[in-house]
Amino acid sequence: ESSALDQRKGKTLEKERTKEAELLREEQAHWERHPFSCREDAEQALASLKMSLRPRFHQVKAAVEEIVRPKKRRGRPKKGVEPEMETRYLLRLDVEFDQNAWEQARRKASRFVLVTTVPEEWKGQQMDAQEILKLYKGQISVEMNFAFLKDPFFTDEIYVKKPERVAVLGYLFLLALAIYRVFQRRVRQFITPEHPLKGPGGRKLTRPTGQAIFQLFQYVNVVLLELPDGRIQRSLDRSLTPDQRRILQGLGLDESIYV
Repeated sequence: ESSALDQRKGKTLEKERTKEAELLREEQAHWERHPFSCREDAEQALASLKMSLRPRFHQVKAAVEEIVRPKKRRGRPKKGVEPEMETRYLLRLDVEFDQNAWEQARRKASRFVLVTTVPEEWKGQQMDAQEILKLYKGQISVEMNFAFLKDPFFTDEIYVKKPERVAVLGYLFLLALAIYRVFQRRVRQFITPEHPLKGPGGRKLTRPTGQAIFQLFQYVNVVLLELPDGRIQRSLDRSLTPDQRRILQGLGLDESIYV
């Protein structure tokens, strides 16, 4: 079981509980407005109701209640005349929230099946469910990082002549990924919810990815000017934004890296 319930599953359960409570209130109101003239009909309706009601998060106790009330007649009753009484039979529903059923549903929603080929003892360590789950989550983190390298937007098809160079290329990818992760971590250290970055469309970035940071520098252009004496002068076509300067300063750099 996961210690944290997925937010989407949690919201779905809350909606189901709210909807179920509303339906049960409607059932209560319906049967209180429609009494029966004989007990047999009421008992039959009660049996049918018990078969149809299958609430997940509530306990429902239903019973037939006998009531005696003045019989309704047209017009105004005459003075001094005792009203004629009648007996009617109501279906009374007592609805109570089932906390145990709710907790079980939440636990079930937090549960998932993890099938693995890892033996009970692996690399000299006993692998119980918690250890396997920890290893599995760590693998997901690695896969998410490698997704960056698998993206054709960043890494196109590369061909090498020798198999040995494939291994070398793999090490280069790992090195690039390590630099990428260190870069991302360094930037996140000085980006806080109180002082976020401003992303595309004015979106606030409190934990920016490396890709989002690179996008902030996507349109930084360097202009090359050839001077009369043959020297090349480099300059930016426009000033850096405050967020761009902030990132460079946090990394111990300034705009001189471009010029």
